Amino acid sequence: MHSPEIVLSFNEIFFYFTRAAVGVGVPYGLAEDFARSSIWLGVNGFDPAKHTLPALKSLDEGKSSIKIFQTDKINETLFSSLERKKVSALQGGVAICDSIESLSEKSYTKHKFIIKNVDCPLLIAAAIGNYNSTSWKISWKGPISKIISFYLFQNGYFKTCLLDDNSFKNCSPSDVLIERIDNQNINSKKLKNLKTYSKNRKKFLEKGIAIYSDWGSLHSYFSRVLVPSDEKSRVSGAGAGLIDKD
Repeated sequence: MHSPEIVLSFNEIFFYFTRAAVGVGVPYGLAEDFARSSIWLGVNGFDPAKHTLPALKSLDEGKSSIKIFQTDKINETLFSSLERKKVSALQGGVAICDSIESLSEKSYTKHKFIIKNVDCPLLIAAAIGNYNSTSWKISWKGPISKIISFYLFQNGYFKTCLLDDNSFKNCSPSDVLIERIDNQNINSKKLKNLKTYSKNRKKFLEKGIAIYSDWGSLHSYFSRVLVPSDEKSRVSGAGAGLIDKD
């Protein structure tokens, strides 16, 4: 693998990614949730910039929206865009976690969640993985109609058909299905051919999270929230004064 463009600590990921999301117009609280999902991606072996930049770009270009509509049925909750746009995964992931929180365990055992036309489905899996509430299957239709599935288990493990980060090259809009699974299914015959991942938080705490691509583009969104360093900004109160009055 080529050398990383940059290596960041958890706090640095949280700092830069939160502000990058704010730079494309995302409310600060939602941007913080996005940053936590980005850390989850990094800890689990995914390049967080590579897999989050398409969602930020789609919002910035007005192709996605954080304005979504929720329709509740007996055993199903459907989320769709209020506008003629894709659903932003930044909002979709938070909406799913909030809905899970509002249901009792008995209620969501047979409950399904569907998000229509999500711009970056992997971020939905990251949001639920970061939430770490019992065990879930997240699936969507990837390139050439291949079904991509993530089986997230409450013990921190997950299984997927993806062999590694490099095998996940496309971020194609798709409907995402979220279903409850039994935590014991991690060793089931049905899942035996899927690769098992386990996050090594200690490793990344010590060495940091490597970013191999798209750091410059993500940093450009971050830079939008910076106050310009000029005389006008200093007069308006930014930065340290020319005279120490303390």
